[in-house]
Amino acid sequence: MACLEMKVPALPNPLPATRLRALLEKPGAAVLRRNCIAEAPGHADGHLRNRMRVSAVLAVNLTDPPRPIDVDTGVVVDAEEDPGTALEEREIEPGSGSFAKGLEIWMSDGERAVCTFADADEIPGVLAMFDAWLRLVRFPPAFQRLDRRLVGLNYWFREGLAIGIQGDPADQPPEDETFFDNLAAIPEVDDFREPRFVVRLPEPALAYLHDLLRSASAWLDDNSYPNILGSR
Repeated sequence: MACLEMKVPALPNPLPATRLRALLEKPGAAVLRRNCIAEAPGHADGHLRNRMRVSAVLAVNLTDPPRPIDVDTGVVVDAEEDPGTALEEREIEPGSGSFAKGLEIWMSDGERAVCTFADADEIPGVLAMFDAWLRLVRFPPAFQRLDRRLVGLNYWFREGLAIGIQGDPADQPPEDETFFDNLAAIPEVDDFREPRFVVRLPEPALAYLHDLLRSASAWLDDNSYPNILGSR
């Protein structure tokens, strides 16, 4: 059986590594944010719902906002082009720091909870990992190698969250005398120099998180700065 492993550093990075976190934590900035909690229809397991949550986030700096979308910049919009898309591309420069979109990911081990952020451009990478998992499960030899922790899938977000698809770790950690003899190729234990907050969930959590990420990604594709106030 495979399991979902979610690991995050015990302490957050001292400096933001994503545009979303940098904007939300910018000193002296009044930030307007709009959240949409991702839903995964068809998953009725309350345990999973209490262990992870994914929200799509739009954020704009009201103290130093992007240029007003109704200002005439002299750019002619093609009649066949989506006006909303044209305005977004015209008015919001990628490095402006006045607008950001991405994910807010919460995870819990049952007693504690941590939150981390991801930019929208990181989502295709983690979705590609889940697509690889769906292809891998169709081939029993490959699935057996994953089950034995001889292979694994992993995606690292910029803020330090690592999402992995691995085989279930051993119930008991290896004994001191035979530590490396019994330690799988994909280790069940973490390097002691880097303490981490770790959440391991059974195989159904893989499809649940995959659907949450796809739902959040679809919402972000349909929503951006021009409709941050909910106009559409």
